[in-house]
Amino acid sequence: MKADDVEFLADMAIQLDETIRKLTLEEQQIQEKLGQARVLELREFWNQKFTAEEETDFKRSMDYWDKVLIRTWANAKRAHQTRAQVGQTLMKLNSHL
Repeated sequence: MKADDVEFLADMAIQLDETIRKLTLEEQQIQEKLGQARVLELREFWNQKFTAEEETDFKRSMDYWDKVLIRTWANAKRAHQTRAQVGQTLMKLNSHL
């Protein structure tokens, strides 16, 4: 792999780390707005613990901040997965140097 590619991956890792930090702060702020009980309900929904009927009813009850928290969790999950892949690629490259 070219040096430019390695530098790109290293920069990407740094950017992903910053994104994860921002998403974590955003998650904490939204959870404070929603309250512990609602966050627990949203976690059950996120972890797909509801029956189909419960899920339909729950979706109808969701407001703006509920949806923002779910979107934040989805973005954080994707960022963590991508960061792990970048880290693994960098480790493989470093082991070959």
